[in-house]
Amino acid sequence: MPYLTLAPPIEVLLVDDQRAILAGVSALIGSEGEAMRVSGCATTGRQAIDLARSLRPDVIVLDVDLGGEDGLELIPQLRACCDAAIIVFSGLLTTDTRFRALYLGAFDCVAKNGSGDPLLAAIHAAAAPAPA
Repeated sequence: MPYLTLAPPIEVLLVDDQRAILAGVSALIGSEGEAMRVSGCATTGRQAIDLARSLRPDVIVLDVDLGGEDGLELIPQLRACCDAAIIVFSGLLTTDTRFRALYLGAFDCVAKNGSGDPLLAAIHAAAAPAPA
């Protein structure tokens, strides 16, 4: 009789200086049940790097503006300390911001305004195994 194996949940690190956003995105991710979970939350770049290094998440959801700190500058540092795919999550997603984020190594960019479906879809896509 074959064994049914369930995939482990997608581990997500949230990085945003606004606690209300962290709470809302945490609830959104929690609505996915066993498919994904928040492994940690950071409000500063230093916290984000420390948590990425220790938690080794599958995906990092990163805000562009961390209380005056440039979140995009963290992308190379985060990529150097873990293998997580990075999704830039911003209320002001200009063409320049999107280009810079992708150039620095982000997997995708998602606007904060609107429904949470694009963010959930981006997290699932970022955690999907690469085609062989």
